[in-house]
Amino acid sequence: MNKKQYLIAVIAVITVDLVLIITRIFIPYLDWTWILIIVASLYLFLKYKTTGPLQTFSTKFNMLVDYDLDVSTAKDLCLERVEQAPTRSIKAFYMVYLGMATYYNGDYEEAIRTFNQIQLKKLNNVYHVLILSFIAYAAFELEDMETFNLSIERIKNLQTTVSRKYLAFVGSYLQILEAMQNLEENPEHYREVIESQFSRNDGYTSTKLIYNYRMAIYYKTIKDEVEMDKCLAKVIANGKEHHTAIQARKLFKNNVNIEDYVFVEETEEDVEIVDDQQLIDTQTENVEDIEEVETIQDEDLFK
Repeated sequence: MNKKQYLIAVIAVITVDLVLIITRIFIPYLDWTWILIIVASLYLFLKYKTTGPLQTFSTKFNMLVDYDLDVSTAKDLCLERVEQAPTRSIKAFYMVYLGMATYYNGDYEEAIRTFNQIQLKKLNNVYHVLILSFIAYAAFELEDMETFNLSIERIKNLQTTVSRKYLAFVGSYLQILEAMQNLEENPEHYREVIESQFSRNDGYTSTKLIYNYRMAIYYKTIKDEVEMDKCLAKVIANGKEHHTAIQARKLFKNNVNIEDYVFVEETEEDVEIVDDQQLIDTQTENVEDIEEVETIQDEDLFK
């Protein structure tokens, strides 16, 4: 539902409500209960038409980024949805995804600008953590440590405002970001965190890319160029235009043959089933404000 369709639907619902109320005034024996049922039904229908497409969108976005690695199409999809968003709250929701898609395309400065344009009041606080985490990731790639460190502090300040069921989610982001923050001083802890977060085989190509790229950063830090290049070769050989592949090409030192590191296609038996915080479903509490939107898709996608 785009802006025009939403406006027409709102006008139609209000018109029907007014007609029912006026009819009740002139026909006293008309039961108010039926009027309330009709009004509630119209409201629920409008809510469904407005928020229903959000889950379909996020699923399509995940497929593009996780499996197809078609980050350019993912960004175009987000731009289209932002333009057509029927309300400011839903626009804020799509803007979060647009910022992520921009980050996945390797446009880190633009991604930060996009995140800074989002109306945070329209989103649940858990989204604030997500936004700040991506700003931190982008700032890290830009070597903007002031923005990186500030984002981490802001996430820490938000911890007490996030629903308890998302505390593990927030803690996971903080663990990764703090390991990145202390990479130079404690590279082994960084390695342990990256392995614990991304080394599992969950079937997502993007997870492998992120794991190998972040491990390449570890080997770069400890000055092991050969192992760094092995990790980078895996990212370059399989990453298409994913931001990790773009960055990997910049770091690669040609110590290995990239073609030797193409991922072998896996069967279902090879994939480890992971059920921690993946694919938390979309829940919307208010059509106008979506203040309690609690969609956090695949935790690994967002890292």
